[in-house]
Order: sequence, then C-alpha cells, then structure tokens
Amino acid sequence: MRGDEEVPAGRPARPPAPLLLRGCARGALLSWAPHRAAAVVKQMRAARTRAAVLRAAAFEIDRDGYAGTSLVRICAAAGISLGALTFHFPAKATLADELQDRGSAMTRAAVTQVLALPASPLRLARALLLAVARLLEAEIEVRAAARLTRERPCEAADWTAAWLPELHDLLEQAGAEGQLIRSVDPEAVTVLTAHLVTGVDAHLRLRAHTAPDPDPGAEAPRDVIGQLAEVWDIVLYGASAAGPPRPERGEQE
Repeated sequence: MRGDEEVPAGRPARPPAPLLLRGCARGALLSWAPHRAAAVVKQMRAARTRAAVLRAAAFEIDRDGYAGTSLVRICAAAGISLGALTFHFPAKATLADELQDRGSAMTRAAVTQVLALPASPLRLARALLLAVARLLEAEIEVRAAARLTRERPCEAADWTAAWLPELHDLLEQAGAEGQLIRSVDPEAVTVLTAHLVTGVDAHLRLRAHTAPDPDPGAEAPRDVIGQLAEVWDIVLYGASAAGPPRPERGEQE
C-alpha cells in the first residue's frame, strides 16, 4: 500500500512487506545460526586433527622412514584414534603424498623469495642453497618430504624438483655471464650440490632425533648452515692455490 492510498472501510491496514517478513527472517536467522556455528566448530576441529596427523607423521617418517612408520604409531604420536586418522587419510601412501606436496610447496615458496632478490646468478645460487638448508633445519615437514622423495621415487611430488632445476638455471646463467671458468660444468656443480644437501639433510635428521647430552660442559652443536656456506665457497672458488694439476705423460688431456 502506498503512503497516499486510503484504506477501505472495514479492511484492516496491512503493514509494509518488510515488516511482515521481519519476524520470519529473524526466526530463520536464529534457527540457522546454531547450525552454522556448529559447522564452523566442526571444520576447525577437523583442521586441527589433520594438522596434528601431518605433524606426527612427519616426525615419525623423518626419524624412521616410510617403511619403518606405521599408522598405529602415527595415531599414538598424534593422540587420535585410527578411525579419525583414516577419515582424513585412508592409507599411509595418501598421507605420505600429502607430506611430499606440503614440503615441496614450502620449498618452492622459499625459492621464489630468493629468486626475487637483486643479485647476480652466482650469489643467488648460494642464497638458494642456504635457504633450502635452513628449511631442512627448521621444518620437519620439509625433511620428511626430502626423505620420502628418496624412499618413494616417482610416487608423488619430487622434493628436489622444487629447487634443483632453479639452481641449475642459475649456474647456467653464471657460466653464460662469465662468472664461472670455462672448465666448470654447471651440470657437475648441480650434482655436487644435490649431494651436499643430502649430507646436510642426514646430519640434521641425526641431530634432531638424538637425545641431547645432559653434560652442561658438552660442546654445542655445530652450525650446519655455516659449514655448508664454507663448503659451497670452496666449491665455487677452489681450495688449490696452484691451480689444477697438469696431466702426467701418457694421460689423456
């Protein structure tokens, strides 16, 4: 009814439509709110359970490997039932796939940050290597992904694919720009770097799962990242002051 219309005699005035719907909408809102709140709580609980399972699985796999880890042990570490675990991850392989994906994603994010730095290819290669090593030191999911890649080749995301190709490209660029001597093969340096990271990974894993020495006078753990930086500099700049040895008579040059 418009404001200037007259109400016929004997007919009750009808309130505007919004007033008629207001009571219904309020009732629907009140009945919807508890269901929505319960759904949000359920989603948050599921997210916490999933995160706890992944964290526990990363710890167990990082310590004992894929074959040495069981779902029962993961449940015990996460403090949940087997049914709750299999609701999120029906099989151990599914859980391992998720860990490899997460570790690779974390590594790709760190590599992206390094590549955005304003530096020469050789310096970026050094920064990338140290960033990967710091991830291995700080993030157990990354160490689990690295171990799973070695123990489950071709099964899920290859963790090395998240950083090794970028390192190789940087070394190729460094060679093209004259930052490497002609006898240095970027491919060989890339392979050597992969072996260095594997050694750092193994050392960090051993340190993480070995009980600390209760002796207050015990020597503090070595700075693995600093040592890796020193080794990398030796690889890049060499350790010999005399240059490479000349081939002996009869040897192929």
